[in-house]
Amino acid sequence: MSVGVVVALAVGGTVLLGAGLTWMVLHFNRQFHAEEAGVLGRLREASPRQGWMFAERDDSVAELYTWQQQECWQRNPFRSLLRPPRASRAKNVITGFRRGRPFVAAQLDVHYDGEFQRVQWIAVTTPAARPTLSVTRSGPIASMVNNALWGEVRVGYPEFDARFDVMSPDPRFAMAALSPALAEFLLRDPRILRGFTLLADRIDVFDATTDHREPGQLVAALDLRCEILDRIPAAAWA
Repeated sequence: MSVGVVVALAVGGTVLLGAGLTWMVLHFNRQFHAEEAGVLGRLREASPRQGWMFAERDDSVAELYTWQQQECWQRNPFRSLLRPPRASRAKNVITGFRRGRPFVAAQLDVHYDGEFQRVQWIAVTTPAARPTLSVTRSGPIASMVNNALWGEVRVGYPEFDARFDVMSPDPRFAMAALSPALAEFLLRDPRILRGFTLLADRIDVFDATTDHREPGQLVAALDLRCEILDRIPAAAWA
């Protein structure tokens, strides 16, 4: 095979590869824009019916998130210079009420520990601001290790204590909030992937929500947060 033929084949292959890559980029770009248009269309349709307000950007929500993180920050004894997460921008902000409770949902640009990440924040307002409470799913071995390292709260339900790590600067509040009904709910409900956090006067849940702009997903996420709050005794907020 002559050198000219080899060169021609190489050039032709490069051209075909470039054309294929261009087609793939254009295809995925069109698909992305079509999906975005569909989600936003469904959101625009659902918002008046649900009483929601939507803003493409509202950085006051980023400020609210940052303030909440700063107010509830607990220093890591092993990393004393570590600072709390800081949000610089809030996009696709949805606000409204669900089951009579105010909520905010947004995509945040968050800076933490020298890294940048996009965080989906869906927070429902609680009856009152209370001490921080973090409840995360864990295995029995990991739970014992975490208890030895951090002195986590034990609420007195053996199955729950073995499967969840509970952290709070106020153990009395943690035990008051984690009623038998809530502990059983957390153990059995498959929607709660990893647990929840109470920071200041808002609750967020580690769930399976992938896009808070999708009305069905947002309603389900808000209902889950409300169901957790419904199971916290009123006396815990006093």
